[in-house]
Amino acid sequence: MMDEFGRFLEATPAITGEAKAAARTRLLEAIREPVPLPAKPPARRRGPRLAWRLALAASVALAVGAGVITVRGGGEPATAPVAAVRELGDKAARSAETDPYQITPSPGRWLYVQQTIAPLRQEPEPEVDRDRRMTLETWHSLDGKQVALDDGRGRLVTEEYGPGVTAADLAEAPVTPEEMIARIGASVDATPATEFDDPGATRQERIFRTISQLLGEQPLTADVRAALFRALPMIEGVAVKQDAVDAAGRHGVAFACTGTWERLEIIVSAQDHRFLGTYGESVADRTFDLPGGATRTVKAGTPLVWSARMTAEVVDKAGDRP
Repeated sequence: MMDEFGRFLEATPAITGEAKAAARTRLLEAIREPVPLPAKPPARRRGPRLAWRLALAASVALAVGAGVITVRGGGEPATAPVAAVRELGDKAARSAETDPYQITPSPGRWLYVQQTIAPLRQEPEPEVDRDRRMTLETWHSLDGKQVALDDGRGRLVTEEYGPGVTAADLAEAPVTPEEMIARIGASVDATPATEFDDPGATRQERIFRTISQLLGEQPLTADVRAALFRALPMIEGVAVKQDAVDAAGRHGVAFACTGTWERLEIIVSAQDHRFLGTYGESVADRTFDLPGGATRTVKAGTPLVWSARMTAEVVDKAGDRP
């Protein structure tokens, strides 16, 4: 991911209208093929930071609207003991089991997802702007292998993309928290980390990130969503973050996973424990190289991603809206 910042510093022109379109095109190309390879990559290539790259693409190519300003305090987040994590996992699972949002696997159909996100403060810096909001629309194939989005010019672009394990993989019996961890862990083990991953991320952190991606973007059946929520407390180091806030200003509680460089949060409603969104923040200073031998330091406490899922509904084809 750090190298990608450098590539954009080197390659992105001043942000005129033409430059925005050019930047969007480069990012769509980065989503399609992030690093040059001597041979064609496998079809089921995993995009661990696609949400970040989509947000970056959108931030330089779509209109940014004003949003509610929500200030998050500095310092370490207030967390609860492990027993509270299990309790939160059970409550979120029970909510998923009774949620009216239902998915019936159907070949050829797509999951439409509309998110409110905090855009980047200044492209291509990694920090998102706490004070601004924009809408991001994506379509995800029900087989979990493709994503579609507008290219900034009204043209829908479809890319091969997925978290490495599909909704169908997870829906195979038995659907249990232990099986979710085992199947996602096997996918993580079989997928080498790329330059877009945090090189210091542990296996447990990568499993947490994959579950976050699955909950936010993939067409999961109710029993799979419930099993994933019950799996979160089984991940070493996961705690409860009190009074978490999504990008739409909705207050809730979060499953929090803190790594060597970043803390990730999966936020659920404090009332009915439905999935709300995600938040990510750096927890340590980190320096990365820029073209020409320069360096850039990302300070601890820098917000890196902030989202709120507003709509998730099945539609007949990519580009359709509910």
